[in-house]
Amino acid sequence: DILTRVQETGKIQAFLTQQAIATWLDVVMMFVYVGLMLYYNWYLTLLVLATIVPIAILTIVASPFLRQVSREIFKEEAAQNSLLVEMISGVATVKAAASEQEVRWRWEDRLTGQLNMEFKGQNLANGLGSVSGLINTLSGTALLWFGASLVIQEQLTIGQFVAFNMLIGRVISPILSLVGLWDEFQEILVSVERLDDVLTTKPEENTQKPLMQLPAIAGHVKFDNISFRYSEDDEQYTLQNISFEVAPGKTIAIVGRSGSGKSTLVKLLQGLYQPTTGRILIDSHDIRHISPQSLRSQLGVVPQECFLFSGTILENISLYKPEYSLEQGVEVAKLAEAHVFIQNLPLGYNTKVGERGSNLSGGQRQRIAIARALLGNPKIMILDEATSSLDTESERRFQQNLARISRDRTTFIIAHRLSTVRNADSILVLDQGLIAERGTHSELMAEKGLYYHLAQQQLDL
Repeated sequence: DILTRVQETGKIQAFLTQQAIATWLDVVMMFVYVGLMLYYNWYLTLLVLATIVPIAILTIVASPFLRQVSREIFKEEAAQNSLLVEMISGVATVKAAASEQEVRWRWEDRLTGQLNMEFKGQNLANGLGSVSGLINTLSGTALLWFGASLVIQEQLTIGQFVAFNMLIGRVISPILSLVGLWDEFQEILVSVERLDDVLTTKPEENTQKPLMQLPAIAGHVKFDNISFRYSEDDEQYTLQNISFEVAPGKTIAIVGRSGSGKSTLVKLLQGLYQPTTGRILIDSHDIRHISPQSLRSQLGVVPQECFLFSGTILENISLYKPEYSLEQGVEVAKLAEAHVFIQNLPLGYNTKVGERGSNLSGGQRQRIAIARALLGNPKIMILDEATSSLDTESERRFQQNLARISRDRTTFIIAHRLSTVRNADSILVLDQGLIAERGTHSELMAEKGLYYHLAQQQLDL
């Protein structure tokens, strides 16, 4: 939907640089022709101008309907494009489920809805043009009859009448062009509305009132009575009364059942969401007053879904930042257990990964994402299910490297595999948005609570 809105700029540009300019030049010349007509016969000229009134009334009455149809067309087009992108992105899933025909039918239904709405809009525009043309024809006939009467009565010469008829065409044609332009203008108004929704979206940071730049940090993190819900209309909080503190260089693990709020918690730390209540402090700085870009430049994040761009492996590790060298990329790739498989590729670090990393396996994409997060030597590291796509051997080697990765940096580990978090300095157990338990692995196992229950299902303890 956002892409469809942004693409409206082309339509607006074409309207302003082509149709609008040509039509308004015709309108300017129309006033010149009207002056000549008044010179020949003012009474006949008034009759010509009187025919403009019903066309103007018709256009004004039809405008709300044209705008409404244009909105519906854009809505149907956005829905159809969104579904098409989903189908192409999820083609492997569609084929695996043998649902090609059903998905195709669904898309065809969307396309049919779009075409029907476009047909409705075209019919409305054609109807407006036809009625305007009919008014023009009837008025032309009346003017011809009246002008002939003036010639017979010798109030107008034949030459003047012929010249007058030529001028009538010069006047009426721009008016009919204005009617067509008005139809297009209604579409442009809707395009401007849709584009305005994008342009007026509140940015993360107001450039007129820049936020504080975060100085080099040690990595001290404090969650102070944090509660969060996605919308004010939501009755239930995703996170409630979350308070904990992490000293620089320590590793804290966050575990819990699916949907307990683990990923939401670290997204709050990244400034992707703002807490509903409470505050988050990094080295005693409230992150609400820190520039998001400045904050994230000192965080290393490995998300659940690792996104790769269609460039080379090195470009995906460095994210096109020229200050990073190949040697730095190799160093972090070794820590992420990615160097070996990269070396085995035909072009090594210059190998193209394909669209969204389609030429690589899930585990390989995840290792590149880990290397990317390590490259900036961040003081705070967030690993959100960072080993979920790794095989057992690769995960074990990564666990061995984790001590080196976590050295001198505060590390947040979110994992369902509890073997990943056993060596954490502290473990938070979330349940329904609340901290149900906290402590080290041995302490939580001794309590025999929720953590013990989750561990019993996975580990032979």
